[in-house]
Amino acid sequence: MANYSSFLIYFRGVLRLAELEKFKKENKFEKFAEKIKGKKVVLYGPSWSGKTTLIVHTIPYLGATLYIDTDQNYPLSQVFEKLKANVVIRQVNDFSSAIKAMRKFEGDTVVVDSLAGLIAQLYEKEGTGSPRINLLSAQWQEQLIRTCKKFKTAIIITHVGADFRTGGERIRINQALLRYIDTIVKLDVINGKRVIKIQERTVVEKPDFEF
Repeated sequence: MANYSSFLIYFRGVLRLAELEKFKKENKFEKFAEKIKGKKVVLYGPSWSGKTTLIVHTIPYLGATLYIDTDQNYPLSQVFEKLKANVVIRQVNDFSSAIKAMRKFEGDTVVVDSLAGLIAQLYEKEGTGSPRINLLSAQWQEQLIRTCKKFKTAIIITHVGADFRTGGERIRINQALLRYIDTIVKLDVINGKRVIKIQERTVVEKPDFEF
């Protein structure tokens, strides 16, 4: 059973240049990096909530980084050049290419942005109504996180979707991957403020059973 503790950071308008500069001056990106360094992390939140921006500006504090870009909708090269980050960008469209890039790279950190982009490729290949989607997704996600274990820090970015069973929300991630995750980060927008909530959990790769 997971044990959770929470750490909250509040900030406004992380996508605005002026606020980004203020965030840097207050060392908040560095403080966030300290919280996730050495962890296997899932970062989730609504679309356009600032997930990529948060991680991009945190990477300079996480050592040599491989950035797996599946969404290809962010000017990564220009931003990383400005930040003088030690990062290699690989644009991929499927799980196989992402895992291959991770196996070749030697460094401290890997970022997968985003898991949703990799899963979308499965739907394109198999078809939306395919009964194989869930099984393939689980298998690929487990292989992905196992490959992440070679890095000191791994960050997997994904989206949050509606859970029609409960009327709430759910993380778009498979339990096969979640077994290996020790930190879950939620980024949300509440009353005009972006809120980061960090939950630490106990990893159970091999559950123990008592009889």
